[in-house]
Amino acid sequence: MESPEEALREAQEAEVQGELALAESLLRGASKRWKREPEFKMRHARVLRSMGNDRKALKVYRTVLKSHPQRADAAMNAAQTATSLNKLRLAESLWSRALSVGATADVATEGLCRTIWTRGRKEEAWERAKVAFVQGGSSSRILHDFLRECSPIIGTTVPQIDLLETGELEADFSPMESRRELTLQPAKFSGDSVEAMAGMTADDLSAPPSQEITELLGENESQPQIDMSALQYPSEAPTTPTEVAIPDDLLDFD
Repeated sequence: MESPEEALREAQEAEVQGELALAESLLRGASKRWKREPEFKMRHARVLRSMGNDRKALKVYRTVLKSHPQRADAAMNAAQTATSLNKLRLAESLWSRALSVGATADVATEGLCRTIWTRGRKEEAWERAKVAFVQGGSSSRILHDFLRECSPIIGTTVPQIDLLETGELEADFSPMESRRELTLQPAKFSGDSVEAMAGMTADDLSAPPSQEITELLGENESQPQIDMSALQYPSEAPTTPTEVAIPDDLLDFD
């Protein structure tokens, strides 16, 4: 490994191929060689978690936090690892730290409130989550799900989520089921016919509406019928008016 980029590339290839032990070894060696590059430690800790070694991963994450205290991803990953190890007091401290350094607010708040809830301070966890949910515009699905989970135990109602803010719809509403596209077949008529002006044949104009149109307008809608019976008979040529003879002395007033 002559450069950090080459080390990252080799470790990434080993991880993708499922050779976690090789990836862990490469990242551990790179972390010692390039101590000022926190990316090696972050990836090393992630591989350790994939191998099931959460205790060592937590140590690596905390090492990153010592040298780079403003890294929100390191704080959040450390909090998640501490939670999985059931180190709740440490997890609560790490979740609070993640919030303070700019981690994703609803994710970090939910993790903090869940840790507080697990430690037995249920009322505090409920109030924290509720306040954060309302202050965030009542749009966080993560916090709303946590409140719904805790609501039966607390014995109170859950604030409603603002669907307009989330950009989501309830699961029981399906636009594809409530609306069906209509397919119309193009028709060809002569350019000077009544059918060409109407866009359909005389039989279609006088026929009752189809099932799709009935469903679209409502079952009780009645459509007026158009009398197109005159189109069934050949049209008669217009008669030319007969000339009337005008006497020459019509305007003679003498």
